[in-house]
Amino acid sequence: MGFIQEGDTVILYLDRKRTYRVDVEKGKEFHTHKGYIELGKLIGQPFGVLIESSLGIKFHVLNPLIRDSVLKTDRRTQVLYPKDIGYILFETGVNAGSKVIEAGTGSGALTMALADTVRPDGKVFTYEINPKFQETASRNVRRAGLMPYVTLRNLDVTKDIPDKDVDAVVLDLATPWLVVEHAWNSLSGGGVFLSFSPTIEQV
Repeated sequence: MGFIQEGDTVILYLDRKRTYRVDVEKGKEFHTHKGYIELGKLIGQPFGVLIESSLGIKFHVLNPLIRDSVLKTDRRTQVLYPKDIGYILFETGVNAGSKVIEAGTGSGALTMALADTVRPDGKVFTYEINPKFQETASRNVRRAGLMPYVTLRNLDVTKDIPDKDVDAVVLDLATPWLVVEHAWNSLSGGGVFLSFSPTIEQV
């Protein structure tokens, strides 16, 4: 089951429509319309415990799943949602131990899903040209505890992709056709190329 430690990210679950992702810190309070919760009191408690707010309302304290990290991510960009992420994972066939290049990190939603899939021995090399987006993605990946499986690169993939011999390349870019040759050169034999292109102008 595991016990909650200071610095952990937890989910406070009230009901299906009201869940909150918070970081556990001594001396910190989390305020809702149902009262506030002293987060320091969670330290040492088992995941799954019920805790009462200042108004006596009970919340379940849960260990976040990857879906929580994706759906409750800090966003500077549009993010991919579970149905799209599931399709990408299905089509690329990535699994534990896979090496994957992602181009167009954005806020890191797909990055986290890929990292969760390839761990413990795989790696996601994710490229983002916008440093502000990369900063947001880095914070989201770190908060999800997935940084050991991710390398973030602030590079323009239309110029080059230095990582080679990977099992899959996944693009979420406005101009994917400018990257096809570099992606091809980075794939291992039998590797998979996938471009997420949601608008007709990209096809």
